[in-house]
Amino acid sequence: MPHWGGNHNKPLAWPRGDLTRPAVKHLFRIQVKLFNCHASMGELTMLQVEIDVFSGMPNPTFELTEKEEKILVDRILAEPKQISAVTDTTENFGLGYRGIIIRQIKSDTGAWSKEKRPKGLILPNETVLRPDALPAEFRLGSKTVKTESAADWLLKISEKKHLAISDDVRDVFNEGVHILPHAREAVEPPADALESKGLHVVPKGATWWACGSAYYSANAWLFNRPEYVTRNNCYCFASNHLANVRYALPGRRGGRPATSITCGGVIDGLRADGWVDGCQVNTLTIVLVIWPNIDYHFYRVVTNGPDWWWGHKPGGTPAGYTEKHGSDRPLKQPLSPINCDRGPYIHFCGYFYQNNNTAFVA
Repeated sequence: MPHWGGNHNKPLAWPRGDLTRPAVKHLFRIQVKLFNCHASMGELTMLQVEIDVFSGMPNPTFELTEKEEKILVDRILAEPKQISAVTDTTENFGLGYRGIIIRQIKSDTGAWSKEKRPKGLILPNETVLRPDALPAEFRLGSKTVKTESAADWLLKISEKKHLAISDDVRDVFNEGVHILPHAREAVEPPADALESKGLHVVPKGATWWACGSAYYSANAWLFNRPEYVTRNNCYCFASNHLANVRYALPGRRGGRPATSITCGGVIDGLRADGWVDGCQVNTLTIVLVIWPNIDYHFYRVVTNGPDWWWGHKPGGTPAGYTEKHGSDRPLKQPLSPINCDRGPYIHFCGYFYQNNNTAFVA
């Protein structure tokens, strides 16, 4: 038998001695099969699939095979309008399943590279390698289609990839993409509500509405800029830190990262990052909520009373001042993180404070 050695650049070594013609043909077929197998093993993966569902933790991801890539191309070319930009100002995403993000992570000669872009397919803020190329990054699942959407098909494919996705998360997928109607008018806190009421220090453990020295900054617009919006998560926004760390984790900056997605586990990480129980001078005020054993999410109070507006940022999607779930009501009194619709984030873990206008995270 020929020996398939470690040096794949050399031809196979043939046995010495006379070989009958059938034997030579048989060995030649083996050599071709082994060569094709080696070529297949070295094939570059083209597309990565990210299921956009979490706010703090990394989203599930997987890569498509060459065959799956071709099927995806066919589905998209059949209904190209199902594609949207990863961040689109016309789409108001909330907590929960927000569709699927496709990224071209390598170039090869697969179906995605060969096909040309359908006419009229233009995505906002898109960078393209060539004018007729298919998008290198886009979202699926937020648009209505006539047949089974590519996003629904990819969710079925994900079940075959043996990903660590619990039944609870699958149930959220089954609820469909959580996209909310835009308010008729922009929901923004009034400018005169951003001033602190004073610089006196109240007793430790005082409730957030008694914290007269709180720091307020309704700056969702900053975190929503194209260069920042997909690179900062809910913890970055709550901490008022443009860390450009997509999956900032409580405690990582302080050297004791959260080890369990429970109130106790994530609070331990907050302590390591310098968050305490009572307000101080120039205090950031945040709220932690938990999707039990799955994900964490944060809110930050952005104005003073009497309305007490709150803001938050679901993962890599835009920040805002509404519930971002259910009816998407303005997140101000009598509504607050303790009584608003939070979707699967059912555990309310409390209020936390830090005497900085920016609490650094990583």
